[in-house]
Amino acid sequence: MRRIAEALRGDFVLSGRPSWGYSLLCALGICLPLVAGVMLGHVPQGAAMALGGYLTVFGDAPGLPYGERARKLLVATLMVTLGSGLGALIQPYPWVAAVVVGLVAMAGGYWPVISISSVLSVALTYFAPPGMSVPAHMAITAAGGLLMTLLLLGLWPVRRLQPLRTAFEEAGTALADLLEAAGRAPLSDESWEVLRRCAVTALDDAAKAFSLYRVSEEDDRALQRLLATLTRILHETVALRVLRAAAAQTGVGTDWTEELHEAAGALAGALREAVTLGGSAGVPAALGAVGRFADRVEEIRRAAHTGGAPLPAAALLGQVRRCLDRIGMAVRSVAQQAVEGVEVGPRLPRFGRLRKPVFSTGHHPLRLGLAVTLAMVLMLVTHEHYAKWFVVTVIVSLRPAYRDTVERVVLRTAGTAVGAAGAAVVLAVAPGHFYLIVFIAVCAVLGFALRGASYGYWTIFATPLSLMLSDFSLPLDWGAAAVRVALTIAGGALALLFARLLWPRGQRAKLTGRAVDMLGEHAALVRSLIDQDPDEVRARLSSASDAADRFSDSLDRLDKEPGGSAPQRLRDAVTAARRLRDNALALFAVPPSGEASGPTAAVLDMVADRLENVAEAVGTERPEAPADDLDGVLDELGAHVDVLAARRLDEVAEGAADQMTEVRRGIMHAAAAQPALKGLSAEALRLAALTAPRR
Repeated sequence: MRRIAEALRGDFVLSGRPSWGYSLLCALGICLPLVAGVMLGHVPQGAAMALGGYLTVFGDAPGLPYGERARKLLVATLMVTLGSGLGALIQPYPWVAAVVVGLVAMAGGYWPVISISSVLSVALTYFAPPGMSVPAHMAITAAGGLLMTLLLLGLWPVRRLQPLRTAFEEAGTALADLLEAAGRAPLSDESWEVLRRCAVTALDDAAKAFSLYRVSEEDDRALQRLLATLTRILHETVALRVLRAAAAQTGVGTDWTEELHEAAGALAGALREAVTLGGSAGVPAALGAVGRFADRVEEIRRAAHTGGAPLPAAALLGQVRRCLDRIGMAVRSVAQQAVEGVEVGPRLPRFGRLRKPVFSTGHHPLRLGLAVTLAMVLMLVTHEHYAKWFVVTVIVSLRPAYRDTVERVVLRTAGTAVGAAGAAVVLAVAPGHFYLIVFIAVCAVLGFALRGASYGYWTIFATPLSLMLSDFSLPLDWGAAAVRVALTIAGGALALLFARLLWPRGQRAKLTGRAVDMLGEHAALVRSLIDQDPDEVRARLSSASDAADRFSDSLDRLDKEPGGSAPQRLRDAVTAARRLRDNALALFAVPPSGEASGPTAAVLDMVADRLENVAEAVGTERPEAPADDLDGVLDELGAHVDVLAARRLDEVAEGAADQMTEVRRGIMHAAAAQPALKGLSAEALRLAALTAPRR
C-alpha cells in the first residue's frame, strides 16, 4: 500500500513545463462545436462533434514531426468515427451490444491501432440518447476529429521543423550536462546514472525524430552526421569518466584535475551554445582549454621520463587527453553544422510510412474483454443513462499491471468527483449551457496543458471533460453527480477484482529468459572488443543496452504485481550491466595494441566465457561450469604493464623519447586498458554472481 501511495504522489509531480498554447488549441477544438450547437439549437449534435474532437486528440503526440502527427490524428479520427458508427448501430440490441463492446475492448488490447479512444467511442455512443442516424453520427464525429486535426496542424508552415530542432536541442543539452559532470570530481553512481539516462533517452528521441523526417537528400546526410557526432560525444564522455576516475587513483598527483574540469566545462558550454543558439563563438575558447590540459599532460609525460611521475599513470592521462581531443573535435563539428542549419521548403508534411500491424501478447486483452462484457451485462438491467460510467471506468482503469489498475481507479474516482460536483455547482449557481462550456474550457486548458507534465493532474481534469461532453445535453444536479461517483467507484471495484483474480502474475516467468538474453548480449559485447571493429562494437553496445532495458522493465512490472517485489540483487545486476558497458566504452576508446593475442584478448575471452557459462546455467538451471583463473590473468596484465614501462624508460634513456616505437605503442594501450579491463572484469563477475541460480 505504501508503494501505491508513493506512486500516486509521484503522479502529481510536474516533470516539465505546461503546454499552454497546445492546451488552448485543444480547448478551442472542443468548445467551438459546443458553442455552435447551443447557438444553432442543435445541442446533441454539437456535443457529439466536441466529443469526437476530444477522443481524436488522444491520438496526438505533440513532440512528433507534423507528418507523423497528421497520420496519427487522421487514423485516430477514422477509428473514433468507426467506433461511433458501431455504437449507434448496436443501440437497439442491448445483449448484442454487451458482446460487441467487450470484443472491441479485447481487440484494442491486442491491436494498439484500436486505441482506448476507439473503445470509448463505441461505449459512449451506445449509451447516448437516440436521435441521430448512424451516418449522421459518424459524419458529426468525423467533423469533430477533422476540426481538431486542422487546429493542431494549422501552424505547420511556420513550425514544420520545430519538433526536429527541439529533439536535437534537448539531446545536445543533456550531453553537455553529462560532459560537465564527467570532468568534475566523480559523482555518486546514482547522480551519474540520472544524467546518463537523460542523455541516452534524449539521443534516442532525436534519432526517432530524425527517422520520421523526410527532407532533402543533402539535409538528410547532414542530420545523419549530426546524430552520429552526438553519439560519439556520448561514448567518449562515458569513457572519459571511467579513465578520469582511474587516473585520479594513481600516484600522478591532482594538479591536472583543475585543467580537465575547465576544459570539460568549456566544451559543455560550447555544445549548449551550438544546439540552443546555433552559434560557434565558444568553440575556440573550449579548444584552447583542451590545449592547456594537453600541455599539462605533456609536462607529466616528460616528468615520467625522468622518474618524476609513474610512467603508466602518465600514459593513462594521455588517453584521457585523447578522449578530450575527440570530444573537442566533435563539439566543433556540431557547432559548424548548427551554424549551417537545415532548411526545408514549405511543402505538405509527409505522412509516416505504413507499418506492419503490431499485435500485443499476454492475457491482458482477454481479461479486458471479459471485464467489459460483464460490466455491460450488469448495466443492461438498469436502463439508466448514467450506467455508462460503470462501463467506461472498467475500460479506462483496467491495466496490465495490478498496481497500475489501483492508481487508475483512485485517480478516475477523484476526477469523477471533481467533475460531477463542479458541474453541479456551476449549474446551480448559474444555470445554462454557456456556463457549462466555460467550465469545460477551464478543464480542457488545464488538463491538456498538464498532459505531458503530470499524469495525475491530467486524469483529474480529463475525467470531467469526458463526463461533461457525453452528458452535455442532459440535466445535471446533485443526484446525478452522486450516481456518477457511485457508478465510477463500482466500476473501479470490478476492474480491481479482474486485475487481482485473472492472471495477476506473469513477469516472474519472463525473468529467466530475459536474464539469459542480457548475459548473452553482454558476453557478445565483451568478445567484440577483441577485434574492436567499430560497427560491430556499436551494434553490440546497442543490443546489450536493449537487453538490460527489457530485463529492467520486467523487474518494474514484477513490482506492480499483487505481492510482487523484484529482488534487490536483480536490480543490482542491471546496475552492474550498465557499469560493464561503461568500461567497455572506455576500453573501446583505447588505441588497439596491434597484437593478435595478449593479456587484453585473454581477459576479454575469459570474461565472455564466464558470462556465457552463467547464461547457460540460468537457462538450464544446471550448475555453472568451473570458472577460469581471471584474477591470475589480470595480475599478468599488471606485470606486463610494468615490463613495458621499464623497457620504455630504457628507450627514453637511449634518446627515443619522442619516437612512436612498438614499446611506446604497447605501453599506451596497456596502461590505459588496464583500469578499464579491471573494471569490466569486476562488473562482469558481479553481474554473473547476481544472476547465477540460487542454491
